[in-house]
Amino acid sequence: MNMKLKDNYDVIVVGGGPAGIMAGLASLKTGASTLIIERNGFLGGAATNSVLGPISPFHFGDEQVINGIPQDFMEELIKVHGSTGHLKALDPYGSGAYLGFYDREKYKYVAEAMIVKAGGDIFYHAFISDIEKKGNKVTGVTAITKSGSRTFGAKIVIDASGDGDAAVMAGAGYVYGNPETGRAQPGSSMFEMVNVDTDRVYDYIYENPDDFEWKSDLIPIREYSNRLKQHYFVAQGFKKLVKQAVAAGDLCFGRDSVIVLNGIHYGSIHFNATRVSGYNFADPIEKSSSEMDGRRQIESVSEFMIKYVPGFENAYVSVTSNEVGVRETRHIKGLYTLTAADVGEGRKFDDVVSRGYFPIDIHNPNGATGYTKGSNGGCWVDLKDTYDIPIRCLIPEKPDGMVLSGRCISGTSEAHGSYRTQGGIMGIGQASGVIAGLCAQKGIEPREIDVKEVQDKLVEFGASVWRNEEKKAKEEAHAKKCVREYMGKRDKSITKKEILEQYFE
Repeated sequence: MNMKLKDNYDVIVVGGGPAGIMAGLASLKTGASTLIIERNGFLGGAATNSVLGPISPFHFGDEQVINGIPQDFMEELIKVHGSTGHLKALDPYGSGAYLGFYDREKYKYVAEAMIVKAGGDIFYHAFISDIEKKGNKVTGVTAITKSGSRTFGAKIVIDASGDGDAAVMAGAGYVYGNPETGRAQPGSSMFEMVNVDTDRVYDYIYENPDDFEWKSDLIPIREYSNRLKQHYFVAQGFKKLVKQAVAAGDLCFGRDSVIVLNGIHYGSIHFNATRVSGYNFADPIEKSSSEMDGRRQIESVSEFMIKYVPGFENAYVSVTSNEVGVRETRHIKGLYTLTAADVGEGRKFDDVVSRGYFPIDIHNPNGATGYTKGSNGGCWVDLKDTYDIPIRCLIPEKPDGMVLSGRCISGTSEAHGSYRTQGGIMGIGQASGVIAGLCAQKGIEPREIDVKEVQDKLVEFGASVWRNEEKKAKEEAHAKKCVREYMGKRDKSITKKEILEQYFE
């Protein structure tokens, strides 16, 4: 692999996380020469670096909303024994309608292989240190490495950095978190434990249903590798054991309950069980402190699980996040700001380039409790329907020559609570790559592009820009059939009885 980087590209993508990967693949597919600049030595961003759990659903109910290149990526993962595909959650509360389990090492490999095969370049171990501009137009970036800096020219730059770093360097306006409270959602330091007797963990959940805030069996809707076969489930609770451990001084963390779900390999459990609160993750000093807080919580939670929870007696921590998983920092000001009403009401826009589907999921920035009523804590708000994300949310008010991608697009804090999940930002990433690629080749600014051309290209790539009622009906019927067949063979279920019964009426 003797890669030689060019001095100039049609499109430069800042950040190689889920949004950046999809943006790069989409840009390349339009025919634009494309460079991804990534600060780690691998792709995946939070999905790999922060040890995230399953990919959030591509679905609203049983309707697959995110399609095209993101689904192509999932198919490649499945081929190399790296994913289950999308598993249906019988009770979607707290986790979403489907969960796509994946092997993080396979994720790194597949993402990189797809970019290279498509003809893209990747510059690892590089931070963006400056944005090149001519007047109000971005013309390139400067990346700094351990060996010095290098400047690249670009017709269009995509900010897929998560925090909107490139856009802010270029002079874009932004809002941090929720302007009413001045706070952003807390982060989580995620980890996994192995050598777990997952059957005993499942039995404990089954035998103590009132001790869990929510729980669900997960149902396969397609074939996947036998290497990954197990019964998948998700649950949040262990509240009695947590209370005992806290009182005894054996547990100190940022929540009042523990979320567990399978790791993708048998005998492993994934934890989204810490709450790293009160830090500005866009500030390097505060972020440094947050890493120490997160590791302390991981140590406390993991030792609690070994001492108190059946099935963990011989378990140990196998992997911890290299970096706190960040949910929210800056929202860049775009030509339109997506609102909570847009999201919750399922509003549609003529200039749609991606669709949102996930409930408004806001983790409590003020304490240890889970979802609460009102605006002072965390909330889980179901949507009336899918909503459209207009192209204007991906185009900053200033400067020209830039497209926004991922969680830093233009939206309110509440709206961001929905589109921030991995499946959502993959769809946004795909759209941003198409916009940038077409603009670069036409020699026009993102604000000048005819959205119809973008929509046509997205449809060509397989994206579900609009609902297909016939396809939706088939997906719903297939899911119901899979639930009946799978759960009909099991002798127990942690899912609420009234939910499961709906599939057997």
